[in-house]
Amino acid sequence: MKRLCPSKQIVALVLLTLALPVSLVATFAAESVPPKIGAGASPRILIAYYSLTGNTEQMAGGVAEGIRRVPGVTAIVKKVDEVTKQDLEAADGIILGSPTYYANIPGKMKVAIDDWSWKMKVDFTDKVGGAFSTGGGQVGGKEHVVTSLLLFMLSNRMVVAGPLYQNEQTGSVWGEPGSSAMTGPLDPGVSEQELDSARRLGERIAGLGKKLKVR
Repeated sequence: MKRLCPSKQIVALVLLTLALPVSLVATFAAESVPPKIGAGASPRILIAYYSLTGNTEQMAGGVAEGIRRVPGVTAIVKKVDEVTKQDLEAADGIILGSPTYYANIPGKMKVAIDDWSWKMKVDFTDKVGGAFSTGGGQVGGKEHVVTSLLLFMLSNRMVVAGPLYQNEQTGSVWGEPGSSAMTGPLDPGVSEQELDSARRLGERIAGLGKKLKVR
């Protein structure tokens, strides 16, 4: 069989393409475009917490309630020592919760999250992050714990945010670094107001996770 020269091969290919039905050409074009990462998948927000007495666990439940306020977003709640590499990699957002021990993060919590980076080698780039804490005193280090958790996230290339509030009378809106609850003798347990802050945190992170999710 006589072979066509390269230029004639190109002309023949063009003519063949023009002869194809329009719908068939469109099918070929659609199949040639690779699907976008995460297309069609529901955004997942992982809540990873450490709790000894149950107060931080209760706050984690409030955060999960807030996440579920955002349609189409899934809340995954796990104790920090039960979180797997697969959990972390599948999450579009991660919210960390920790009690306050001596104005700082408890050792078990710190070791667990450090292992995510050093041992598991998880890539946290551009995941959305938030944090909450509990502590017995009025000024016992809760904000320091929240800040430390957020710094961990920023150091691992995450995007962080906190809950939003609004003054109904003036209309002014502001954000806070995270959520917390005072659980000592002066204010034992987790109040409804403190759970509200946890819900706001979950809702904010879920909303951002949904916006940043690749479609």
